[in-house]
Amino acid sequence: MPSLRPLFLIVLPVAAAMAATTQVSSERPIINFSTTSWTADNHRAWLLRASEARRRQDEVEVKELTLAIFPGKADDEKVETMILSPTANVQLEQEVVTGPDTIRVLSDEFEASGSNWRYEHKEKKITINQNVRITFRAELKDILK
Repeated sequence: MPSLRPLFLIVLPVAAAMAATTQVSSERPIINFSTTSWTADNHRAWLLRASEARRRQDEVEVKELTLAIFPGKADDEKVETMILSPTANVQLEQEVVTGPDTIRVLSDEFEASGSNWRYEHKEKKITINQNVRITFRAELKDILK
């Protein structure tokens, strides 16, 4: 039986050279991206979903954003607020999401829409800078007093 050693000595350097030149590309999108943020007490804080995501330095560019925000309490896993947008930039470490396009914010108390927006999760603050429209579902008592 012939020895495989000479073949191995030829194949090994070729394989090593190919591996050394192989690069991981960040240009290809992640399809059906999702990630969850948790509170210090291990309760779900948010669930972010997107049809497509691309890593760009310290943020993630997403398409068809759906962001479900939870109260972060053990006894309440109901979605508190839902944010929808066709495109957004997500800074996962800072828990900040921004977008130049339209946004739709849904909650039990109100619905808001507009464009050029920013969501800061630690402050639970949404800023909408253009074409803002808000519809309140809650009763506003004595608002004009």
